[in-house]
Amino acid sequence: RSPSLSLSFFLQGKSLKDKVVPYLFILPFLISFLLFFVIPSIYSFYLSFTKYPGYGQAKWLGIQNYRNILHYGRFWDALGRTFFYWLVKFIPVTVISFMMAYCLKTKAIVNNPVSKVIKPILFLPQVCATTACALVFMIIFATQTGVINQIFGGEISWIENARTSKWVVLILLIWRGAGWFMVVYLSGMTAVSQDVIEASKIDGANAAQTLRLIIIPLMKQTFKFAFIMDAISSLRMYTEAAVLTAKDAGGVAREVAEGVINLLMFNLNSGNFGMACAYGWIIFVIIFVISLFILGTFREKKEKGR
Repeated sequence: RSPSLSLSFFLQGKSLKDKVVPYLFILPFLISFLLFFVIPSIYSFYLSFTKYPGYGQAKWLGIQNYRNILHYGRFWDALGRTFFYWLVKFIPVTVISFMMAYCLKTKAIVNNPVSKVIKPILFLPQVCATTACALVFMIIFATQTGVINQIFGGEISWIENARTSKWVVLILLIWRGAGWFMVVYLSGMTAVSQDVIEASKIDGANAAQTLRLIIIPLMKQTFKFAFIMDAISSLRMYTEAAVLTAKDAGGVAREVAEGVINLLMFNLNSGNFGMACAYGWIIFVIIFVISLFILGTFREKKEKGR
């Protein structure tokens, strides 16, 4: 066997090893992803076309589940309520979290040891359990013993009244979400080159112009990610409103807390797994369409700016 042939064989074996070994490292993830996500997703898609109580044989219904949902008035009410929480929360969360991140990037905060304490405090609401946060807000906005009513000396039914209860839920969502998006925007600002910012200052740009013309345009990818994640979390919102209105089993709870996820959970608890899967896939399609819209909007703006 010639030396050149042996060397060629060794190099070929080494190339094959370099190709196979990385996949061996990610093989546990691929197996778990296949077992716990891909296969259940395919099975749930099949169940969405059936009537299945959780045992026995699934009865094929075709698109009847989807037809029933689209003709169900409470579904459209719940969807409108979900979009209300998302759209009304969108601007306050974006502005508050972005300004918090911008303030934390200023030299006065960066060079101050207090910044190590401020960041965890601002992120703390996101770390706390959702149920615990909702219970705290129940105490703050209680009618007779609530902190808000004690301060202003009134007895406003913040949670028991459907009109005011929606805004309590929104305040809770903004309070919990601002810390997480602050970290997202802070990471986006960190990725902006300081050389570009210094060059803009040399050219005579003030702080507002640097923010508007340099930092925000260079953070488009960060905004795109944040907007999509905000839409996903809002459309999956369930616990906050459900816990806040848990004492009321009638109109207030339905008008304030019932979103699309609530209808899905109701069908799961009732053993109607086919209908629950149909709700899940409708939510998936809505999130997918919204994500495509956000991606298309940013792509269109990028092309116009060229």
